[in-house]
Formats: sequence, C-alpha cells, structure tokens
Amino acid sequence: MKTSVSLLSALTLSTLLAGCESGPNAQRGAATGAVAGAIIGGIIGHQSGEGVAGAAIGAAAGGLAGGAYGQQRDESARRGGQGRDSYGYTSSDYLALLTPEERETLRNRAQGTSVVDLATLLTAQERENLRNRASGGGKEIGR
Repeated sequence: MKTSVSLLSALTLSTLLAGCESGPNAQRGAATGAVAGAIIGGIIGHQSGEGVAGAAIGAAAGGLAGGAYGQQRDESARRGGQGRDSYGYTSSDYLALLTPEERETLRNRAQGTSVVDLATLLTAQERENLRNRASGGGKEIGR
C-alpha cells in the first residue's frame, strides 16, 4: 500500500509540474482540483481507514480534471476569444457595441499586425466602457 501511495504522489506531482508550461487557467484548475480532490478523497478514504491513500487518489483525479477544464478555457482564449470573458461577453458582443468611429479606430490599431479579432485590441478600460454602455447605466470612464 505504501508503494501505491508513493507512486500516486509521484504521479500527482509530475502531473502538476507538467502543467507549468500550460496557460494560467490550466495551472489554476490543476492546483484547485488537486486540493479539492485531496480533501474529498481524504474524507472518503478516512471512512474506510485509508485516509492518506484516499487523499492521494483524490489529488491525482482532481488535478487531472481541474487541469483539463482549465486547459479547455485556455484553448478557448487562444482561439481568439470565442468563449466568454469573466463578465460573460464574447468578442462579438464587444464589437457589436462599438460605434462606427470606434470600429475604425480599432482597424487603424490593427494595421501592420496579424490581428484578426479586433476585440483583442480593446483595452481593459474600453471593455469596461462598452459593458457600461450595454447595461445602460453609469458614466463611461475617461470620457
């Protein structure tokens, strides 16, 4: 049993370290999943008298699941924002909120670059202003 626990611990550690080259969501997901898995696995394992083994198995399973979920979010972000940001907006949502003049400004920013998705050129302040515009309330920052 000690060998199994050691093997699982080494596997968990190598899995987490291998995730260091992935994006921030994969790293955060793996770490969060490993901690949650270890806690839940430890509780379940403790009920059967194998708390350490349960924690190790839970950490490995949670780390893999959390890392996979985070990797999926990173891939979505790399595809040009096809997914939603933390506020629930897509790139298309931001572009739809732009005035023709603002859209032209983004096109000018994109000249000479390989940027395909103009929404990636919006600053954080500009995105916040567009969200305020969409909600119909609040004064736009910097205006």
